[in-house]
Amino acid sequence: MKYFIFYLLIILSNNVFAKKQTINIVFAAEMPEITRGHGYYPELATLLKQQRALSDNSYFYFGGGSLGPSILSSLDHGSHIIDLLNSLEPDAMGVSKREFSFSSANLSLRAFDAIFPIVATNIIEYKTGTPLDSTVKSAISYQGETKLGFLSVIDEYVIEAYTINEISLTSLKTSITRSAKKLREQGVDAIILHYTGYHSEINDLLDTGIIDLSIHKDEFYQINKNKSYHERDVFIKRPQDVAVISLLHDSSQKQPIVTMEWKTIDISTFPKDRNITIQTQGYIDRLNDVLNIKIGSVGNNLTTKRNDVRNNENIFGNYIADSIKEFSDADLALINSGLIRGDSTYSKGQILTRGTITSELPYRNYVVLIDLTGQQLLDSLENSLSLLETNNGRFPQVSGFKMTYNRLSLPGQRVKSVTINDNEINLDKIYRIATTDYLAHGGDGFEAFKSASIISDKTLATRLISNIVTDKIIKDKIVNGALEGRIIDLSKGI
Repeated sequence: MKYFIFYLLIILSNNVFAKKQTINIVFAAEMPEITRGHGYYPELATLLKQQRALSDNSYFYFGGGSLGPSILSSLDHGSHIIDLLNSLEPDAMGVSKREFSFSSANLSLRAFDAIFPIVATNIIEYKTGTPLDSTVKSAISYQGETKLGFLSVIDEYVIEAYTINEISLTSLKTSITRSAKKLREQGVDAIILHYTGYHSEINDLLDTGIIDLSIHKDEFYQINKNKSYHERDVFIKRPQDVAVISLLHDSSQKQPIVTMEWKTIDISTFPKDRNITIQTQGYIDRLNDVLNIKIGSVGNNLTTKRNDVRNNENIFGNYIADSIKEFSDADLALINSGLIRGDSTYSKGQILTRGTITSELPYRNYVVLIDLTGQQLLDSLENSLSLLETNNGRFPQVSGFKMTYNRLSLPGQRVKSVTINDNEINLDKIYRIATTDYLAHGGDGFEAFKSASIISDKTLATRLISNIVTDKIIKDKIVNGALEGRIIDLSKGI
């Protein structure tokens, strides 16, 4: 009898002990580039090996934002990213805005290639009302003695920014609540929510125990720094930043996460995992064979740094706009600065290659001709300046006209003058404008472009904008240019 009591006490003590468990989570996101020293997958592999060696209860979640844009993704639409992630074995990946760099159909193809679940909790196909093909609404992962549920939601602005017509979004709070309930019924120990954008409802979902932890790449932290973020909301800011989270979970408690600690680790100095380095270098070598072909050189110092190109007239922006205006024989040209992604500086005499231009213009955009009234153009320019405080990619680069504005004015009232051939814009006149297919379909809030008359010219779609610019550089041999006062901020003189 005493032996029975002894073993019973052991069983009971083990059950009590099992209620308290430490769960380790690694979270990384937004790593679209593997070239030019920006690829951190080998370093991430090293961190994951370290964390997985520490505990059986270790999970790795990837926050997406990586299928594009990049030099290589412009060619393979992000399949190499999925290949790398397959080697790193995430428990799940959340969908973010850059998963739509090419199309929702492309996301479905990449999800089919993944050996891990790609989660899109609030995304449904517009026509069928079902989840996007090959994605799932939630995922459950088992590691050690624990079981975690994972959800991922995107914001409405993603659909606007990427002009996605094939999908729609269900109510964020309803989607999370319903999916979380199903996960609880399946006995998960905790629910992790990955999200894009800023959502005040998440604080309520955390407080009420609908979810236990939220994670995100904090793209909008500076914009939303006066907004309230929950103590169990974990974020990273840079591609080389990885969040390492430790949870003490007690399933006997009403609020099962007893304690939570997390830190951000800069993995850029970590040793590179040998196997992932070989895998990554294989992609780079094949890419270099195609892209290391000289096409010209730089005539004057120029920059494509994000802060400059999204706030000012830019020499390279002028060159792109001039290229598509010339190619399409339009009156004017306008592109969004978000088209330019190189984030680089170039010195006079520096060699330009096909890879340089692919890096600067990784999206597979082509030229579209539209007819706009002067009023529609003016409205579009106001839209392009409406988010100046956020370094938004809708800031314009133009050809064929000049604009003055005041960034201190209210959005919608910032444009002060527009001149075309030294004449004030005629609000009733029709102007033929060369732009990108992205803007022509209303991307970045260019609603006036969306409602404009599109000029049918199938030959324009035969050349990508990156090809058009490359052709012009080969023809010119040197990229010359200067700031010409095409876009002037009057507030700088105040």
